[in-house]
Amino acid sequence: MSMRIQHLTLLLILAFLLQNKETRAFVLSRQSEISVLTCSPGDEAYSVYGHSAIRVKDESYNYDVVFNYGIFDFSSPNFLYRFASGQTDYLLGAYGFSDFVEDYIAAKRSIYEQVLNLTQHEKQKVFDFLLWNAKPENRVYRYNFLFDNCATRVRDVIQEQSDGKVNFPEKTENQKTFRDLIKEYHSKLLWLNFGIDLIVVAPSDKDASAFEEMFLPDYLMDHFAHSTITTGNETKTLVGATDVIYQAPESTFKSLKIVSPFVVFGILLLLVIYVSVRQWRKKKINYLTDYLVFGINGFMGVVMLWFVLYSEHPAMHPNYNLLWAIPVNFVFVFIWKVKKWRTVTRYYFVVVSVWLLLFLLLSSLAPQEFHVVFYLLILIVLVRAVLNTLFILRGKTFGRLT
Repeated sequence: MSMRIQHLTLLLILAFLLQNKETRAFVLSRQSEISVLTCSPGDEAYSVYGHSAIRVKDESYNYDVVFNYGIFDFSSPNFLYRFASGQTDYLLGAYGFSDFVEDYIAAKRSIYEQVLNLTQHEKQKVFDFLLWNAKPENRVYRYNFLFDNCATRVRDVIQEQSDGKVNFPEKTENQKTFRDLIKEYHSKLLWLNFGIDLIVVAPSDKDASAFEEMFLPDYLMDHFAHSTITTGNETKTLVGATDVIYQAPESTFKSLKIVSPFVVFGILLLLVIYVSVRQWRKKKINYLTDYLVFGINGFMGVVMLWFVLYSEHPAMHPNYNLLWAIPVNFVFVFIWKVKKWRTVTRYYFVVVSVWLLLFLLLSSLAPQEFHVVFYLLILIVLVRAVLNTLFILRGKTFGRLT
């Protein structure tokens, strides 16, 4: 039978099974295998954490299908807004194994397979559940990056459809927080790391259990390799065999550290210090600098506040970054020069100076890890706030805009 005919036969069988109301319409043979596929991380932001899927193979019927919980429709209405607000719906898709492999070979991403050590009854239960779950009325689920994604769904299917108790590792050698786990994948994506640390906040700094670590495909694969199934008095390994479907060449992707957040904002800090010193010596402030510095800082705070108030994503609140990215700064730049607010706004710089100095002194006490670049951003605002405070203390009024 040619590959083209095999592929067509597979699609016809799958379409029949998904439309049939009886999920037990197809009985797997004893040659069948259920395996977990783990795909290595890609270089793009959306693929940086890798991917997991379930393969059902039965050579007796030339049946080889991948069930993939990682499908979403980028063209759906308001996708970006829904993604930002944590209202993204993913779905379970099923398609030929050869197509799955071709996609990842094209992307130069490795594929590893773990054939599970399941009984015939367990294999059938997993398969029946996947067929039921892949039906149009059942396939959609609300995506949650940490607790409900392509990897956690694979874990839960195997655990729930097993006749025995799946014994996952209970402890990890080196306890890690959710943030630690995520950061392992950001070594080449420095701006992504910076952006995530702005909005993925305090809750991500709690320790993740071994079970929770399996939200990442690599950790799912590792923990499956060290798991067992206990049925009655019998205990056996969860994984019966491991194979490399495709080994991708080592990635040549390199981040440009010369334009990393640390370098960019470090240069901006030096520039702000230089401009501020010149203005102090000339005894005249160019307030355009303050409009930009306070406006951008305030806008960052407004964006973070939106995520805190409206996003359903996990680990978005409380966000202690709002202690230095101050949303009020965004309002301040609009009322700064209004005469009736002049008495209040002229001393706003004093308040901000004291506030940010206290933050720098006490930030280590906060239950949240702060990216090192955040301190550069804080210093940029602090330099301008202190400069204006010094002018006030010297008896200077709000001079003209130069």
